[in-house]
Order: sequence, then C-alpha cells, then structure tokens
Amino acid sequence: MATEKLIIGDAEVNRAIEMAMSGKTPDGKIFVFTDAKTTGLRLMVQGKRASWVARWQDKSPTIGYAHAKSERIMTAMKTVRALAETVIKLLKDDPDKVGPFLDAHWSGQTKTQALKAVHKTADTWTLRECVEQTIAGKTASDAKNRITANTVKDYRGTFGRECFQKILDKPAVLVTRGDIESVRDWVKKNVGASPATKVITYTRAVYTYCARNHAGQSGLEKVDSWWMFLSAPYEIKPRTRRPDVEAVVKTMIIAEEYLDKRLPGRAVDKSGVNPGTLAGLWWLVLTCQRADAGMSLLAHDVVTDPESNEFLLAVWAEDIMKAGMAHVLPIPDRAWSHVSALIKQGKYADAEGHDWAFPSEQAQGVHATASGVYHILYRLAGRDKPHKPRGELKGKKVPKPLEPKRDMLAEAGISWWSLHDLRRTITKVLDEHGLPGGATVILAHDIHEKGALAVTASEREREDFQRLRTARITKMAYGGSQYIKLKKEAMKIWTDVVLDEYDRQKVAKSAIREAAE
Repeated sequence: MATEKLIIGDAEVNRAIEMAMSGKTPDGKIFVFTDAKTTGLRLMVQGKRASWVARWQDKSPTIGYAHAKSERIMTAMKTVRALAETVIKLLKDDPDKVGPFLDAHWSGQTKTQALKAVHKTADTWTLRECVEQTIAGKTASDAKNRITANTVKDYRGTFGRECFQKILDKPAVLVTRGDIESVRDWVKKNVGASPATKVITYTRAVYTYCARNHAGQSGLEKVDSWWMFLSAPYEIKPRTRRPDVEAVVKTMIIAEEYLDKRLPGRAVDKSGVNPGTLAGLWWLVLTCQRADAGMSLLAHDVVTDPESNEFLLAVWAEDIMKAGMAHVLPIPDRAWSHVSALIKQGKYADAEGHDWAFPSEQAQGVHATASGVYHILYRLAGRDKPHKPRGELKGKKVPKPLEPKRDMLAEAGISWWSLHDLRRTITKVLDEHGLPGGATVILAHDIHEKGALAVTASEREREDFQRLRTARITKMAYGGSQYIKLKKEAMKIWTDVVLDEYDRQKVAKSAIREAAE
C-alpha cells in the first residue's frame, strides 16, 4: 500500500479521481493520501472508488467519496475537513453515533440538526420498532380500522425483504426519502411493480401511524412529513390470463399421476404430490377463494346444510378474509366428496386435536399453506427452485436426479396459470350460463357480524358443539345478506362444469390406455 503524507489540495483530489476512474494506482495496490492538516483524514483510492476516511484509533469510517457510484460525493477540501473534524470528535465520544450522524448529514440536515438527531437516537424508536408498534396498534382488540391477518402478513413480507434490513435498524427519524426510494427501486427491478408499491404504501402507513400516535417515542414530533410525498410512479397493469376449464382439469389430472411416483428431474425417490396438498388445490379450484383464506378453513366450519341435502356450508370468519368481512359459501355435496376423498388420504388426516379442514402434510397441528398448494403448479411446470435436503437426508450426500426437470404443463399444451386467474374463468363460465352475477357473490364477502364466529374453549368441549355451530352458520347464511340462493346456483354450475370435464378427461384417458394395451 503506497502512502503520501501532505496537505491534501485540489491537485491530490484530481489525482485520486483519475486513479479511481481508470481503476489503476501506481503500484496496483491501495493508494492513500494522508492529510497533514487535519489529523486522521485520509483520501484512499481502491478500485474504482476514491474514499474520504476519518481515522481514530481502530475506527476508520468512510465519510464520503471523491469518486464513486454514490450520492455522497464531496471534493471541496473545506467541506471535507469540516465533516472529518466532526466525525473524529464523535469517534472519540461515541463511535456508535457516527453512522446515524452521517445518515443525517447526507440527508441534507445541517450540522446542528444532525448532531441533535444523533443525541436523541438512543431513546427513540428504530424503523423496525415503529413497524412492530404499528402492527401491534392496528391489530389491538380496540383498534379503529383493525387490520386483518392477511394485511399483517403483507406488512411482514414487505419489511422482511433483505434490502430493507439495514434501513430498519436506523432510528426512524434518520431514515430518508431516498432510503425508501432505493428499496422501492430495487424491489421494482428484482420482484415487480406490485410489491414495490407495497413498499411505499406500508412505509407511509407506519410513519403516519407513529407520527400521530407515538410522536415522542418515535422521534417524529418535529419532522416534516416527507413520507407523504413517497410515490410509486408506475401503473400496475391488470392481468388478463384466463385458463379454460379443460386446461385447469388437465393440470389436476397430471398432478394426480404423481401421487405415487416422483416427478421427473427430482433426486429423491418419493411421491411428487401429496394427497392432502392436492386436496387443497382442488378446493381452491372448485371454490375460487383466495389461497390464504381457502387453506385457513376450520374443520368445524364446514357443516351440513339443514335446508338442503345437496349442499354443505363453509364459513370463514372476518379476520381471515382480506376484506375483513365473514363469508359463507354453499358447497355442492359432489364437490366436497371429491375433495374430502383426498383429505382422508393425507398424512395427518386422522390425527387428533387438529382444527383444520386442510391439515398440513409437513407438520401436525397446522394447516396446509397457500405456498404449499401453489408449489404443485410450480413443480409440474419445472419452475420450483432446488432446495436443501432435510430430515433423513441431512448431512448425507444428496443423490443427483436421473434426468432434467420438465415443464409438463407446456408438454401437455397448457399455458401457465395461477389460482387468481380462475376468478376470470369462473366469471366467464357463469356469464355463459346466464348467471352474470354469480361470480360476484361467490367471490364477495358481505357479513358484518363481529364475533359471530368466535369460539371459546368451553364451547368446543360441549357435546352439542357441532349442532350449535351448524345452527349459527345456517342463521348467518340464510338470515343475512348472503344471497344464498344465487350462490347455490352459481356454485352448482361451476363445480359441475369442472367435475364433468374431469370425468370426461378421465374416461378419455382410460380409453386411450386400454387401446394401447
């Protein structure tokens, strides 16, 4: 490492910039200018960067750059020395304050403002703490406009992204608009426009909540509301995919074939599809409900319809549904029989004490997840990512697959589709059957009865629990604004169309197999 000790001036700054631009130093190693005027100040050239460094004992934070792909550029020596002197004083006082001070300085705050902000960071919340306080406040039993479990999941998914982590541990008062916009831009580039929009939406929600309700503890009492100016400057185009029923059913039949054999391109010799998970996928196809809510159905919330021996009633409480409203859906007996036959084959179907209509195949006592159900489609299309082995394979040499993965959907002439696309499919089918409002009532959530579906432990212990539960659900279905007659007609049409197509394809497939033999 070559070092020159002198009073750094414009000539040295220009030399450093030229070296950084070319990526070359005289000896090919790190090159350092040590300032003879301000003790501890260095200008260090490494690779394509020329960095200003303030050194005190074993601490050497970068305070800015003379040249780099960075917004923290400074070349005027008066400015550099003033900042270095302040940072060195902070290093002597409390090195932990240097990072927050530099964040405040480079966000445009004056030296006085930045130092004031730093000295109060010890007793004000970080952004991470603000997020937790917002979630806690918005899910409290007495909260106004209480958010649902799905919204909480969105909050955690958004702030849980890796690109958010450094910002989350900053004091909320020192986070800048640029910080959030950098996260937004990364998410937009690497994930998509919709998740990037959530970065803006939930950041604004957290700051607004804390500024209104915890201004002192969050440190936001005298901060300009910069978060209100955050935006996502792009339009999220609606999807237009609409798989036809034939393609959907063909997908399900392909999935069935792997209930007792491994999928191509997988190393582990086990069934490629689990029956309980496939039951969940069939359930979502036949009901067109959102995946998270569909899999969160409680076993005791599927009851026989006392008004009809051709239907059952399934009900979701308002805290499960995205719209925050309870939802009752009549299920044709034919559809439920088809699904329940697969449920009964599940690994934990006979386990005692579970509450779920669709118990997980991976662990006892929890329900199947939306991602687990979706994973069937990804695996059939060969889109699933390799994963580390677990359980009995941990620590052992992993066998290599005998053949590459295949996109079995494409091979069968099926275009990629998602569960949400089925909403457009059911709308088209019901329109064609002269029931244009049918899809709306199947997909809508329209009961405002807080607490109507709550269950206490003592209630569950009663011998007549299921009878009373059935009575409560029936009252909701027939006594409220549930359009139960229209729902029954719509569900009967949709499930018959799907299952009739299933029967047709199974017969045709069997005939082809017999002819080949």
